Amino acid sequence: MNGTRNVVLVVLDALRHDRVGAYRSDGLDAAVGGSFDDGESLTPNIDQLSSDGTVFTHAFTCTNTTDPSITSIHTGRDPESVVRHHGPFVTDAEKRRVEAVPTVPEQLQEAGYLTAVEGRTLGRWHANGFEHYPQKSLDRYRRRAIGERLGAISPRLRGLAGDIYDWLSTATTGSDGPVDGFLDTLDHRPFYGMIHLMDTHVPYSYDEATVQRLLTENDYPNEDLAAFFDRHAGNPYVNETMREYAEPEDYEVGLARWYAKYDAAAVKADRQVGRLVDGLRRADELEQTTLIVISDHGESLDEHGIFFEHHGLYEPQVRVPLVVSGPGVPAARQSELVQLYDLAPTILDLCGVERAFRVDGQSLAPLLGGEGTWTEREQVVFSEANAQRRLGIRTREYKYITAAEDAVLERERGDAFRCGYCETVHGEPRELYAVRQDPDETTNLAEDRPEVTDRLTAELDAYYDSLCPVEPDDERVGYEDEEAVLDRLEALGYR
Repeated sequence: MNGTRNVVLVVLDALRHDRVGAYRSDGLDAAVGGSFDDGESLTPNIDQLSSDGTVFTHAFTCTNTTDPSITSIHTGRDPESVVRHHGPFVTDAEKRRVEAVPTVPEQLQEAGYLTAVEGRTLGRWHANGFEHYPQKSLDRYRRRAIGERLGAISPRLRGLAGDIYDWLSTATTGSDGPVDGFLDTLDHRPFYGMIHLMDTHVPYSYDEATVQRLLTENDYPNEDLAAFFDRHAGNPYVNETMREYAEPEDYEVGLARWYAKYDAAAVKADRQVGRLVDGLRRADELEQTTLIVISDHGESLDEHGIFFEHHGLYEPQVRVPLVVSGPGVPAARQSELVQLYDLAPTILDLCGVERAFRVDGQSLAPLLGGEGTWTEREQVVFSEANAQRRLGIRTREYKYITAAEDAVLERERGDAFRCGYCETVHGEPRELYAVRQDPDETTNLAEDRPEVTDRLTAELDAYYDSLCPVEPDDERVGYEDEEAVLDRLEALGYR
């Protein structure tokens, strides 16, 4: 793994692992959902990186929303010890905690690295340590005006506001998009970059020609869209947000078009990965750069009554792609249980910068041909605290999910168990699935196998008891860009 000068983290927001060809090519697992045929891969560029580098076949997020997931990636901390909520529900205490925690970009900036972000930015604490952060250069009034004027009309037009925001962001740097914007920042220094692409996040961004091709090639589940909306009239997310995003073509084709739009969005995101590889090659930096391709969380297309969103701790939401390719990284498939908070120490090891802060994860460097020892995990742990409050633990044999209390959600939504998006309850208070035999998580064994349920409950409790709490400063934290960021998150369907 010697020779790495630069690292670029590509976050494909809400990309399911089963949409990446490298996760389907050799039958590691049946595709979750299974809504498209085993034909031409949706992701040839990521697949090429996979064939040249290392694919982690059992990678998991720590949480299912973007704010806490990206925070965990850059701090190496579990969301429960720093930021577990998302968007407007992030508390003052969480803001103080995250401001008290050192981050990867901050340490790399101190070490002389150019640190840069492009794509849909989250602002606030996420900008810490980045020399180039496009939101800083975008006039706040224009951001606010776009969100307020279009947002007052409909969520679908708020999505257009996000597209205009992206255009204005790239216009300030004279670039043609997130990848070009990032490449334009490069200079003589080693660099750490994050490119955050939102194509596979609702409302999906896609090429119409690709949608039409996929509808022809694949046998997607289908239903008359008007009938689908009527059937879910009591589900606010389906009957309000999805209805607002629906296009005339969707009514003509049916629900199958939504599946095709998601897959077409994966195709579009993959093309941007290819554009990045080509740009680094032209800049004579590719051979000195390690690329890490991930999603911050997955997406449910229809599983467990969760439609085209990512709340829930089932496999489609928590299992993510993780591909690493670069100098010295072996062509390999690693089956260890890994999580996204392992990336913080990994990135520092790749850059040859000694870590100056504690983490809850562990470096993947030993699994990438580097020095050190990997300590095998028996399980991974994840949580959610946005639409509903759940905790989960997964071994190779079982997954256990349990409801939990959350004062913020109970105050803001009235109930942390009932889904605040769908106004229903997804699953039971305790759920146990034999994931190896039941990968679709259809049979709840919590009552049938009490010894397993009790054991995993104890292990989940022990894990959270082992976390070292962050001691925040007492000063109140405020962000100038917070209102604009929250407007944009609302445009993306966050309720």
